[in-house]
Amino acid sequence: MVVDAGALQSNVMKGMVVALYFLPFIVAWLRGHHNKVPVFLLNLFLGWTGIGWLAALIWSASSIRRRTPVELTSPAASRAEAEDPYHKLEKLAELRDRGLLTAEEFEAEKAKILSR
Repeated sequence: MVVDAGALQSNVMKGMVVALYFLPFIVAWLRGHHNKVPVFLLNLFLGWTGIGWLAALIWSASSIRRRTPVELTSPAASRAEAEDPYHKLEKLAELRDRGLLTAEEFEAEKAKILSR
């Protein structure tokens, strides 16, 4: 079995050129970009212009929107926490420490919370 080294080298070069051409899509796909299909289409149809390729590369490397994790606490638990007098006192103390409440306002609100 004889392998033509020139044909093998030619096929490797073709593969490298295709990979380089689709580099913006590959980057978007590896990063889990939320716009990978539009990046692919821009790369496919306008990548040959150079400017389209550069735009697709910049877009694929742009920031990715992260989803905020959903809190698993129930509404009843958050309501109970909001009604907790100790939690309310901690928030009042924090407001006082930041200078948003005067000492008199803090004492008046503290008295209201503790009288309940």
